[in-house]
Amino acid sequence: MKPLTPSAANICAVAVEHFADHGYDASSLNEIAVMAGMRKASLYAHFSSKDALFETVFKIALRHEHQYVAACFEEEGGRAGVPGQLHVECLIGRYEASAHLRFLLRTAYFPPADIRAVITLGFEAYLAQIRQYFQRATRDRYKWPAAHPEQLEVFCDAYLGIVDSLHVELIYAAPQAYAKRLAALLRVFSDSLSMLEGASRG
Repeated sequence: MKPLTPSAANICAVAVEHFADHGYDASSLNEIAVMAGMRKASLYAHFSSKDALFETVFKIALRHEHQYVAACFEEEGGRAGVPGQLHVECLIGRYEASAHLRFLLRTAYFPPADIRAVITLGFEAYLAQIRQYFQRATRDRYKWPAAHPEQLEVFCDAYLGIVDSLHVELIYAAPQAYAKRLAALLRVFSDSLSMLEGASRG
């Protein structure tokens, strides 16, 4: 993505909040322009269409959330708990604080038809990065992945299943329901990892 001018960056900063709240179909370029302190005609000097602005904001959101995931796994380090636990425990706070994540998830689950392929490709790369960080963290934490790589693949897919389930809860459920789902999933996941680790030591 080409570097943005200050004006274009300001438009994107306003647009991500607007798109996160309204989605694609209900969003208004005129409202975005007003919130950015310009006329709609001036917005078109930076972005040729609604699709062009939406796609640019999507790429910015992906970059922000890629960086956030990387920071979560790096910060987790030698903490207690299972690999990837910090990321999922912080997910609801991130969702509430970050318009980029709210926009990213809303767009991934309800992509505009004309740029669906771009959205799907970008979101799948985001999930693949989460999987890669979990895989690396698990190899660093336990000895069994070296002897049982096929089990590691299963747990990588299971972790992505947890993340996906929590994404859905963030969009549709109340905080209490989200917390209940998170606790249940983490307990089952942690118990399964502990059993495998115990078996590998025995």
